[in-house]
Amino acid sequence: MTENQKPMHFMMLFIRVLKMIVAVSLWMNATGVQAWSSNYAPKLSRHNKSAAPLTTMPLSKKSPLDGENVEDDWRDFRAQLVRSENRDTTTNPQDREQDEEHWAYETGDFVERGSIVISVPSSCAFLDDVDSLNSICYRKSIVFVLDASANFIQGIVLNRPTNIGVKEGADGMMQFVQPGHGEMFDNEIGLGGETQNGPHRWKIWFGGEVNGVYSDSPQVMCLHSVVSDTAQSVSDVAIPGIYLTSFAGAQKIVQSGDANPSDFWIFCGICGWETNTFYREMHEEGLWHIVSADSGTIVEELNMVRCEDAVAENCDIDADPMNAGLHTWEMLMEKIGRSDEAHDSSDEFGDLMLHEWATGALSFAFADVRRGVMTETITQVGLDDDGSFLDLASYDPAYDMTIQNESREATMVGTMIRGSSAQRSPYLLYDQGFHKSLILILRDGDDHSEGVMLNHVTSSNVSFDFENSESAELNLRYGGPTLHYEDEDGNYVVPTFYLHSNEALRDDGIGIPIGSSGIYKMTRNEVVKALMSGISEDIFVIQGFSVWNKRGDHSGVVGEIENEYFELVPRSQIKTVWNILSEQQILSPDSLDFNMMKGRQAWVVAKEGGAVVTNDDEEVIKVFGSDIDVESLADEATKRWVNVNLLF
Repeated sequence: MTENQKPMHFMMLFIRVLKMIVAVSLWMNATGVQAWSSNYAPKLSRHNKSAAPLTTMPLSKKSPLDGENVEDDWRDFRAQLVRSENRDTTTNPQDREQDEEHWAYETGDFVERGSIVISVPSSCAFLDDVDSLNSICYRKSIVFVLDASANFIQGIVLNRPTNIGVKEGADGMMQFVQPGHGEMFDNEIGLGGETQNGPHRWKIWFGGEVNGVYSDSPQVMCLHSVVSDTAQSVSDVAIPGIYLTSFAGAQKIVQSGDANPSDFWIFCGICGWETNTFYREMHEEGLWHIVSADSGTIVEELNMVRCEDAVAENCDIDADPMNAGLHTWEMLMEKIGRSDEAHDSSDEFGDLMLHEWATGALSFAFADVRRGVMTETITQVGLDDDGSFLDLASYDPAYDMTIQNESREATMVGTMIRGSSAQRSPYLLYDQGFHKSLILILRDGDDHSEGVMLNHVTSSNVSFDFENSESAELNLRYGGPTLHYEDEDGNYVVPTFYLHSNEALRDDGIGIPIGSSGIYKMTRNEVVKALMSGISEDIFVIQGFSVWNKRGDHSGVVGEIENEYFELVPRSQIKTVWNILSEQQILSPDSLDFNMMKGRQAWVVAKEGGAVVTNDDEEVIKVFGSDIDVESLADEATKRWVNVNLLF
């Protein structure tokens, strides 16, 4: 374009945009629409699961973007403006024309229906660890926005394929199935039926946690680019060239002969944020880039994570669910000019955690998919199934380790347990503090079991004053996620546990034995007496405890052991474990590695005989696409959990 042509070019663009603004305003006034949104999707956030299921959405039969003016899509026009501003005059015109067929560019703070929201790791290492330990499934995700309002932003994740499919079952019920194996899953959704060509199997994408594959009521929606009359009659426009329909609508289109199941992307679940939360995370933590892209770019990204048998030789690495769509994410970041940012964050701890999440949640790559979470642990003691509090007025877990528990048959009181020794730790992705933990059971009642962790030292000390105005301090240890109980007046009480395993104190009659563990419960006054006599190294001060409810088929901590989340520690090893843990120091950046080493050493000794039994025939499990073994990743995750939660 010559310099003389530029003023006329921009004047034409200005006139065109003015016409579009007037047209859109007239349409909005005529229809009563207040913003660019759709009634297609329910108003959901990640934390609100009570909204209407996705399969009950009304589909508008006409969209403001339908009809003759599809080519005048104002998003495409906006892209032309961006290209004009950023045009590289050194590029070959033919290559430039081909490059301009598809476009993607950042829109700053502007998010709308059809926007692409790209998740990026936090630039703050501490916050990135927090996300990697707690909400890993959305790391480096590409979210297609279905609805953006003043209160909520919601969409579906585009780059998380699974190897799960849905297949028509008996009585028109849809059943989840692992492609290529015919293994039926229990989850069923009441959609669909037989097609004229017989049953089809449809590939599933992870769209989000709400109403997702693992929820009680999994729901699906379908994206496609089919433009037949039948397709348009059962679909809603997401953006020009990309349409939304229900699963029943997708089946109808296939039955009409206008498409095949492979022409659809079926998403199970949805994700969302409160709008204020989204923008806070974007501005304060830098977690999101908002992008506008044409339909061709979106379809291109989706095809990268599709792998059909007919094109298997051309499959991208992201066709394997265990890669979690990371290559697709990198390519889209490159497309918007952020290649350096994308490659600088590759192969990090968070990516390894994401691969492990995808291995279990998306690919079913191993038979026993253990979600690393203590299913019966509660965050507040006494919480019943209906959410009400039990009568705990007379119960203080710090002092109610009474002889009556000792008389129960096969009591667990005084038993020490250690975290699972499985290569793929059940506590890799969630509750990492329990990985290779050592726990002493304090109570085993009819309604729940309780215990305290012994292997996590905090950065705090507890001070004890003597009568002679002198004082002493002991390190405070973290005992578990439950920090308080409710007393008879409705007040929350934070109990402190004082434990010892000292023969001299035992001979002096200090402390009440906890089962036959050789460990004793003390009072604070007894701790002061021991400190004044010069004994301190064998005393543990602990706040926090762990609770395992007894309900249904579960049996408190016994159920956790039966499910191989924990293992029994021989009583003969308890004293040795205690002595090793006594060597740990107050937590600091300098002592973190030493304390973690001592914790692992005690965990190993807790095995019968104190020896690590290895099976030479057992293959070491590696994280997908890396040389890192899963056990080492779990160790690193626990170290970072300690750094995030206890080093303060």
